[in-house]
Amino acid sequence: MKMEGIIGQVEQLAGKTEWAAVGVALVAVVVGLVLWKCSSGLKRVTPPVPPGSLGWPVLGETLELLSAKRANIADQFYKARVAKYGEVFKTHLFLDPVVSVGGADGNKFLFSNENKLVQNSWPPSMIKILGKDTIINQVGERHRKLRRIFTSNFFNPEGIALYVSRMDAITRDHIAKHWEGKDSILGVPTVREFTYSVAADIFMSLRETDPRYRALSQTMEDVIQGVLQVPINLPGTVYHKGWVGRGNMNAILDTLISERKQELEQGKASSKKDLLTMMLTTPNEDGIMLNDDQMKDNVNNMLFAGHETSSSTMAVALKYLYLNPECLKKVLQEQREIAKDKNGAPLDYSDTRKMKYTWQVVQETLRLQPPVQQAFRTALQNFQYAGYTILKGWKVSWASDRSHLDPKYFPNPEKFDPSRFEGSGPPPYVYIPFGGGPHICLGNEFARTVIMVFLHHIVLNFEWKLVDPDETICIDPLPIFSKSLALQIQKRPQVPNSYGRHLLIDP
Repeated sequence: MKMEGIIGQVEQLAGKTEWAAVGVALVAVVVGLVLWKCSSGLKRVTPPVPPGSLGWPVLGETLELLSAKRANIADQFYKARVAKYGEVFKTHLFLDPVVSVGGADGNKFLFSNENKLVQNSWPPSMIKILGKDTIINQVGERHRKLRRIFTSNFFNPEGIALYVSRMDAITRDHIAKHWEGKDSILGVPTVREFTYSVAADIFMSLRETDPRYRALSQTMEDVIQGVLQVPINLPGTVYHKGWVGRGNMNAILDTLISERKQELEQGKASSKKDLLTMMLTTPNEDGIMLNDDQMKDNVNNMLFAGHETSSSTMAVALKYLYLNPECLKKVLQEQREIAKDKNGAPLDYSDTRKMKYTWQVVQETLRLQPPVQQAFRTALQNFQYAGYTILKGWKVSWASDRSHLDPKYFPNPEKFDPSRFEGSGPPPYVYIPFGGGPHICLGNEFARTVIMVFLHHIVLNFEWKLVDPDETICIDPLPIFSKSLALQIQKRPQVPNSYGRHLLIDP
């Protein structure tokens, strides 16, 4: 690639407001030429390191991958390199040399060897924006102890069950405010507003009447955009905007933590009030409490993971359900059966586990458009894999596209087909929307529950059409719609039952 090409990609990715910073960044690239050979860690070893290209100094192939993601063709980035170099190849992403492994064998190797040959790792931009104390940045015993706090006291079936009625109430309130009485909506911001309201309430008891509710939502947008960027902290860059947003978020969280401590001291809050209260009242297995920085970093992470990823999946599911009316018909039938037994009562945890086919629809949505499409591990030592040497300090990466879109595992992989998940589903280590190993997504059951509650009420109460069925999806850093998923909506016909609620009839 010529230098004009790299400049063009930078301009496209960064936007006009950042162009002043690009000149400085390119100077840094030139200075990095000398450092490149050292940082790449290339040595003569037997067997050799995997074939591939480390791309441009410092930037490597990061801009090319980000461009592919934003065009929603990241699978082509990988397919081109697999075709040229084989299933295992080297590249350079987010300032580090990376070995990409794929398929069930590669996924199994990484997930099974965490804390042995490899260690969980994320790009510097994500760690600096979300915080060094976040659970995704912890490894070994520190990670195990922190994870146990969350899984034992919040992110487990018993813990999630306590909040389903709140999820149900929030969903009904959201529909009344943002769907009822409207004939069109923008799906993406509407669904994001919903998932934010759930996360703000259940994680922090923060509600719309509090001015901090909207302030936190607005600054989160900056944080999310900065999570997966080249970490050049210069004014005008997306990364810098995310860094400033993180500081603003922490200032808001400081006030919430201070208030919650006072409530606990005065006996006005219980440990089951929300996630923040749980963190304030639960020591780890050594009796050590989380400090304020740890709580802020982990709330930041939970908001990102619990709000943004779920809203992305919900929006994409609405598209796939519209484009696949037979699937929508089955979901509607399943939800009607559940509603028939509720007589207007709020959903509970057991109801969400009856939504078998609806969950298959969401699983297929996650196969085609998983919110997190790539993750990294760091090699703890030199080791051999697939006939190559992977060097200590290099990153090793899995990417969901490499198995989710492989016809070897999923025939006709571009087709939306929820039946793939009937019975035992795909083979182990093939379907990885939540990652795997010790760092498998902490909140996957929480996300499942929120999505099921949302789809239950939306499918039962509304019909929708896509204004632009061909609207493109790009990855930035999560799947997003280029035009915000404009929807035409209308109420489904309903008749009141004896409980004064509404049961749905066939349209």
